[in-house]
Amino acid sequence: MNIPRIELFRWLLNNHERADYVLAFSKMKGLSKREYDELVRYDPGPNLDLGRGDHYGADVFKDVLAKMYDCGLDNIVTASGGTEANFLVFLSVLDKGDEFIIEQPGYQPMWLTPQMLGARKVQWLRRFEDGFQLDIEVLEGLITDKTRLVVLTNPHNPTGVMADRESDIRKVAEIAQEKGIYVLIDEIFLDGAFVPQDSAYGLANVIITSSMTKVYGLGGQRTGWVIAPPEIASGCQYAKAHTNASSSYVGEMMNAHALRNARKLLVQKFNNLSASNFRVVSEWMQTNMDIIEWVTPHGGIMCFPRYKVDMSSIELCHKLLDDHGVMVNPGEYFDMDGHIRLSYACPEDVLKSGLDALGNGLKELG
Repeated sequence: MNIPRIELFRWLLNNHERADYVLAFSKMKGLSKREYDELVRYDPGPNLDLGRGDHYGADVFKDVLAKMYDCGLDNIVTASGGTEANFLVFLSVLDKGDEFIIEQPGYQPMWLTPQMLGARKVQWLRRFEDGFQLDIEVLEGLITDKTRLVVLTNPHNPTGVMADRESDIRKVAEIAQEKGIYVLIDEIFLDGAFVPQDSAYGLANVIITSSMTKVYGLGGQRTGWVIAPPEIASGCQYAKAHTNASSSYVGEMMNAHALRNARKLLVQKFNNLSASNFRVVSEWMQTNMDIIEWVTPHGGIMCFPRYKVDMSSIELCHKLLDDHGVMVNPGEYFDMDGHIRLSYACPEDVLKSGLDALGNGLKELG
C-alpha cells in the first residue's frame, strides 16, 4: 500500500519550534489538571483500573453522547480522537474503486486517507467569490453510480464558514438519500460557532464525527466518536477491531464527566478566546486590505485569507517563517493555492505581534 505523507502535518511538526509567532495550529491550549478539577469536579478515585479497556467504549461516555445527539447506543462508536473516527467511517463505507465527493479547499487527511484505501476523489469547489458557501446546485452533477460518500467539515476547515443545517445540509442530505449515498460531516468545531447550531445528525444518511480536541481542550486523552446509522456504526465497530481495538477508557471516563458537568463552561472558555482574538484579526484585516482579503469566518479560531503576492503559498510561508518568524499554513495543503490558513488560538500578545510580522512580510514580498 502506498501511504501518502500528510504535508500539512509535516509542515507543522517540523517547523513550529523555530517560529517566533505560531499562527498555524487549529486548537487552543489544553486544559490543565487544575482547570479540569475546578470546572468538571470529577475525581476517578484511587481504585480506577488503569489497565482497563473497553472495545465498545465506556458506558458512561456513550450515555452522555446518546443524550447529546438524541440517538441510541447502537448509533455510537468511540474512537481515539477525530482522526481515527473519520478513518473508521472511510473503512466502513468505501471500497477500492468507489468515489467520494469532497469539498475543496479542505482538510488534507479527509481526502488522502480514502485515496489511500483506493477510493477516487471528486472535488466539490467552495469559491472565495461565493463566501466559501456550499454550491448545492453543483452537487448532483458530481454524483455517479460509483459515488458512496460526500465529505464535509462544519464549520469548514480551513475557512471557518458555517453551512446552515436547514438551508444547506438538509438539502445535501436529501440528495444523498435519493442517490443512496452517505454524508460524512466532521463537526469537531461545531460548538465553537459564533451562532449555536444543532448537529446535523438525524438528517437522512448523515454520519457525524467529532472529538474532545479542538473546542474542549482535552485532546491529550484521545477521545473521539462516530454517530451514524446502525449499519454504518456496526461497520465502524468492526473496523475498530483492526485499528486500536479499544480507545482510552480513562479518557472516556474523564471526558464523560467533562461533557456532563462542564460542557457549557468549556465551550464558553473557548468562545471567550475565539471572540476576543477574532476582533483582533478583524481589525488587522481591515487595515491591511491592500495586501490581503478574507471571507469572514463564522466562529472557531481559523480563517483562510487570500494574499496579494505573486508567489506560491508554500514558498510564501517558508519566506514568512525564515525572514519574519511567523508561521501560517500554505493554502496548497488545503488544495487551494493563493491562500494561507491563519489560526488565532494563541494568546493575544502573540497574535498581535504575529500579525504585525505577517503584515511586514507580505508588504516586503508584494
